[in-house]
Amino acid sequence: MKIITHENLWWWGKSYTMIADDGKSMIELAIEDDEERNYFGTIQSLLVHESVRQQGRGNVMLMFAEEKAKKLGLKQVVLCARKGTFLIPWYQRNGYEIYDENPEYSKGQTVAMNKYFEDKD
Repeated sequence: MKIITHENLWWWGKSYTMIADDGKSMIELAIEDDEERNYFGTIQSLLVHESVRQQGRGNVMLMFAEEKAKKLGLKQVVLCARKGTFLIPWYQRNGYEIYDENPEYSKGQTVAMNKYFEDKD
């Protein structure tokens, strides 16, 4: 599987949309253009078509986005995962930790998670 990356420029910063060449999986990494917040990226979305689930595609897409974040010099990636789904344990198996059980903006629907690429200290 080949992954195609498209850089998007926004008023608030940049995002990178990474799409599998067959169009059946994608991930988006956003980075704000703010000196106080440009040390981390946000996974905005990770999508895998039902017909190709349980084949490791999500893992591949997530690792690809993390490598992009590292190359950009980011120290961590953050994301939200919906409560009551397979997503929280899946992200935990991929090294993410919950840092907020009930983010104010999600109205109790999600948890906020992050993954550091280097020591926090």
